[in-house]
Amino acid sequence: MKIQLWSIGKDNDPYIRDGIAVFQKRLQHYVDFELRLIPTVKQAASLSIPELKKQEARIINDMLQPQDYLVALDEHGKMMTTLQLADFLQQRTNAGTRQLVLLIGGAFGIDPSLLQRAQLKLSLSSLTFPHQLVRLIVTEQIYRAYSVLHNEKYHHQ
Repeated sequence: MKIQLWSIGKDNDPYIRDGIAVFQKRLQHYVDFELRLIPTVKQAASLSIPELKKQEARIINDMLQPQDYLVALDEHGKMMTTLQLADFLQQRTNAGTRQLVLLIGGAFGIDPSLLQRAQLKLSLSSLTFPHQLVRLIVTEQIYRAYSVLHNEKYHHQ
């Protein structure tokens, strides 16, 4: 299975980029993982929030393949423990999922059409985090989940 983390927005601050790189390198032993940054819509400031989200959704829909398993990161989504995330990743692998896409929306969230398309809506926390930090957290949690699946010492149970 290939896992892609898609995020709308600008490139990471150096400390975030470095942190993500650490976990990407560690993930190479377990899974094909890629971070894809999706540029912000041009002239976003002149658009209404609903129109901005619709334009972001069009870009993402053009990138998605019909067979992709879409996980939308959304504040109203399901919360999981690390062990539940590990189980979820194992289930997707067992089910033959070729590509799992984790989507971090733009500044105003994810368009309802994409939320409907998503097979899972996932919430990291009730707290609000900057998008760049979410990229790092998600990458680390994927690594942690794979370390659980491989009985590595990284995650203490």
